[in-house]
Order: sequence, then structure tokens, then C-alpha cells
Amino acid sequence: MRYIKPVAVVLLALSLGWVGGLSQTSQTVTITVNQSLYLDCSASTNISYTVTQSDIEGTQPFNIGSWSCNVDALTAFTLSADMTMTSTADILNASADDFSETCTSATGGGSPVCGAGGTFGPITLGTGGNTAGSLGADFSGDVALDVSDWDVKSIPPSRSVSGTISYSVSDSTP
Repeated sequence: MRYIKPVAVVLLALSLGWVGGLSQTSQTVTITVNQSLYLDCSASTNISYTVTQSDIEGTQPFNIGSWSCNVDALTAFTLSADMTMTSTADILNASADDFSETCTSATGGGSPVCGAGGTFGPITLGTGGNTAGSLGADFSGDVALDVSDWDVKSIPPSRSVSGTISYSVSDSTP
């Protein structure tokens, strides 16, 4: 009879799911990626250029400034650019087609390659692979202007044209 009680206690403990203080629970971990890739063109300063007589008489188009962008991606990506004109009232025939952009350098990020630069609307500046765990892919180039078909209203005062270059990156994973 003395052996029945310990067995009964062990069976009771097993049926309650408790042996030697063992318990079980779970925890959910959620990882959120805000963007599939990250684009930073903050190193590019705004371009403010005054056209000179030698620019007008020289070879068209001529360089007016430069651009640079860094891409940190989790997937394969394509870097593109487009331009929107915001003010052309004082210079007739000025359009985004008068501006062009070339990609002259592409480093890091696996094997990014400069795309064919050219007239804005939109253009591909470069592509690359996964840059996670690295400093990312760095691209840079020049912005050029062709004024051969412009007709500027009476001077003085000086006239100006302004626009905005928009850079974008897209997932190009096959």
C-alpha cells in the first residue's frame, strides 16, 4: 500500500502538465522593412549657373553642374532621373529636353553600371545589386544644357529658367 501513493502523485503531476517546474510559452518577433531600398542624393548641391557669352558661342550642350547619389538596397535596383520645369516665362522654347544628364561614375554595390545618359524624360542612370552590409552603390555624373533654340526676352533684367531633377530607384529583381 505504501507504493501506491507516490505513483498516484506522479500521475497526477503528469496529468496537470507540471513536472519539476517546467512551463512553456511563445513570443512573436515581427521584422518590418520600411522600404525595399534607400536613396540618398543629399551630396548633390542645387545647380545655379549663369550662362555666359562663351557658353552661347561654344559647343552645345555644355556642363552646368554635377549630381551624385548613393543607393542602399535589399534587392537589385535601377536608378533613374527625370526633370520637371517650373518656370520658363522669360525664356521662350526652354524645355526639359534642353537639359541632359550623364552618369560618369558608378562604384560599390556589387557591379553597378552607368546607364546611357541623355535627355531627361526619364533616363536610366545606373543599376546595381544588393548593397546591404556595405556602404552602398555610389553614382555621379554631369548635368548639361543646350541653349541653341532659346529665345530670351529683352535684357535687362536677367532672365532665368528653373527646374527640379527627381531621382528614383525601383526594384529590378528578375
